[in-house]
Amino acid sequence: MGTISTSPFTTRHGPAAPGAPASCRPPGRAVFVHAFCLPAVPAEVPGARRRAARVLREWGLREDGLHTAQLVISELVGNAVRHAVPHTTRATVRLTRTSATLTLTVHDGHPALPRLPFATDPEQDGGRGLMIVDCLAREAGGALQICRTPSRGKEVRAVFRAADCAHGHATACPAGLCPYMQFDVERRAR
Repeated sequence: MGTISTSPFTTRHGPAAPGAPASCRPPGRAVFVHAFCLPAVPAEVPGARRRAARVLREWGLREDGLHTAQLVISELVGNAVRHAVPHTTRATVRLTRTSATLTLTVHDGHPALPRLPFATDPEQDGGRGLMIVDCLAREAGGALQICRTPSRGKEVRAVFRAADCAHGHATACPAGLCPYMQFDVERRAR
């Protein structure tokens, strides 16, 4: 897996795709960004999940959020490698942390967008991954976004609300009732 960029500093994202709805525009000012490319083959999914988990752990994401993020990355990368070939041979994973959000993005070169709504045949073995990601994101006060990219292909993003925590408590919500991805400030400072 090759690294595109890793920047533990403020980065401004480029403009949204022409005509992209506001809900598909990149998040605001980034505090942390980590991106990497991988071959679009199923054997790369576990490595992508482990790499994303390592980075998010370094950023201070707490274990409960880490489990959710790993599931989301597995689903998004799994979909990209299952459905994007032969239109692309690579996928890109980007993790973006702003002061208020955590965004998990996977880009592939396939021009087709997933069909909405995410209704599936109960007799089928698959087809529920994006529905699960959508539910997880909404449960945490976020959203699933699917957008065409200006160059070619699409991005699928799971956006979660995020909060920094000090001394084991989130600053923006009551203890035990927090719908945020919580980051330990002390851990990240090391």
